[in-house]
Amino acid sequence: MNLKNWLLKEQFNPSIFGILVNPFYFGRKSLYKNIKFKSGYITGRILDIGCGSKPYEKLFNTSQYIGIDVKSSGHYHENSRVDLFYDGKKIPFEENYFDSVVCFEVLEVIFDPDSFLNEIKRVLRPGGKALFTVPFIWDEHEQPFDYARYSSFGLKHLFERNGFSVKKNDKYLTDLRLLSLLTNAYIYKIIKKIIPSSISFPLILPFSFVVNITGLLLSLFPENKDMYFGNIILVEKANVQ
Repeated sequence: MNLKNWLLKEQFNPSIFGILVNPFYFGRKSLYKNIKFKSGYITGRILDIGCGSKPYEKLFNTSQYIGIDVKSSGHYHENSRVDLFYDGKKIPFEENYFDSVVCFEVLEVIFDPDSFLNEIKRVLRPGGKALFTVPFIWDEHEQPFDYARYSSFGLKHLFERNGFSVKKNDKYLTDLRLLSLLTNAYIYKIIKKIIPSSISFPLILPFSFVVNITGLLLSLFPENKDMYFGNIILVEKANVQ
């Protein structure tokens, strides 16, 4: 594995060495852990919406894994593994085509979530499941396409309103490590604004390392499930045509 691939892996599935090279270590570690824990529910032909580099593909037992994304978004596609770009509105597949759908950290950048969820429901087979992760406490990102934050109650209402039954609705990063994550996000944005170039990232790492180490100590404090990084929600399309 070359350095570039190792760094990309450490960004989404960080090992203990991620403390050194990933300012968002605790958020990405928690996200990966929770997706892995629920990956067994997602099988068959899978659609990954907003797939980017497909960092979670290997977690799923799949006969076919198709990733779609939009070209115009708040992130670059230099490391993307997109199978098909689409217009962000109509998913370019026929009805009931997929057994499962995954959608990670995308719903907050969807301006019309009802239309989006109805498109997912259209291409998902009856009885098929979909797994979403959605941030709750996080900065504005992928600007200017960041439109919403959802509580766990808001997500439940949103999915049920659009014809899905909620099977599991959980939260991730529910302890004080969240403060370390937010501190690093603050440092990251400030340094990027002061030095908007490729050399800014190495300058961020010494600060983020210290904050990550502090986060390890903060993990000793109890959870508070009312203040958390994000939601992970498993839903199912009704088993009727």
